[in-house]
Amino acid sequence: MKFLIKTVLFLFLISICLKFPQIAQAKDNHLDEIATSEGKVVYQFQYKYDEIYKLLGLTAKEYDVYWKKGLSIAEMAEKQGITREELYEYFVTFHYNEMEKWKSKGILVGHLYFTQVYFLKEEIDDFIDRNPVYKK
Repeated sequence: MKFLIKTVLFLFLISICLKFPQIAQAKDNHLDEIATSEGKVVYQFQYKYDEIYKLLGLTAKEYDVYWKKGLSIAEMAEKQGITREELYEYFVTFHYNEMEKWKSKGILVGHLYFTQVYFLKEEIDDFIDRNPVYKK
């Protein structure tokens, strides 16, 4: 029964994803403009690096040194004794707050909201594991 429910939910979310192309990024001052451009909702966000530095217990300079050495945010967090779960908690909270702003303006409605939630883990993993400076 659980498998059936998961399968139905998965198929529902896939069908939504195919119908509503979106880009992942959020700037408060452009919400109305984004919502009306070409009739599409484009979820945009911009991470607050000062908060990320604070979460990691690093200064901007220390972060840059680690980044230039090829460390991802997840690797920096591990060096600082911060678990991956703590990183997820920060980023999920960040996205929740951003999406609530959109919902309160009536831009990010039901199915679009859940589409974003569906892809959230993948988005967070991509962001915290990336470092274009370092080539493996």
